[in-house]
Amino acid sequence: MKWQLHLARWIVAPLVIAAVAVSACAAASPSGSAPDEFTPTPLEQFPNELGGGFPEADLVQEGSPDIGEIAPNFAFFLADGRGADLASLQGRPVVLNFWATWCGPCRAEMPDLVALQESDPDLVVLEVNVGEELPAVEKFAAEFGMNMTVVLDQEELIRRAYEVRNMPTTVFIRADGTVGARWSGFLAGEQLHAFVEQIKTQ
Repeated sequence: MKWQLHLARWIVAPLVIAAVAVSACAAASPSGSAPDEFTPTPLEQFPNELGGGFPEADLVQEGSPDIGEIAPNFAFFLADGRGADLASLQGRPVVLNFWATWCGPCRAEMPDLVALQESDPDLVVLEVNVGEELPAVEKFAAEFGMNMTVVLDQEELIRRAYEVRNMPTTVFIRADGTVGARWSGFLAGEQLHAFVEQIKTQ
């Protein structure tokens, strides 16, 4: 009888330990992740410096990158915990530009995107850098005077949610939060402004 009791303990104890470990893993949130609910900080209250302080992407949620659908919502957070999300920007049209420092066409179109942000206070230009570390992004942002919000999408969460395969890619989001247009490849000048006017009037 004693050997049966010892055998039962030998089998049950590891199972209990494993169950506790699995439960702990499920309950824990990823390192640096934000709470499920937060109070968005207006972009105007982000640091008044290059890249808006270079917030990091997080919390990509349901949505569709297809034209006419509600755009995938995502949040982005500063090191001090303040953050915003795409949903909090509803009421203003948004230009979502995916880029990288090594991308020649991204470099070529960036001056027009910077000028667009500076010339239209009702428009939000979010620059999503895909997969790169902060020092490289800071150097690029300083070169082009990127005072708009530059979101670091180091884990490519936003890129995947928007099904971006090539860079640059620009997604135009209407004030109601739906996707109005998207363009893969270099985009500047009159063509860029035409897309902006399109989402403003739809």
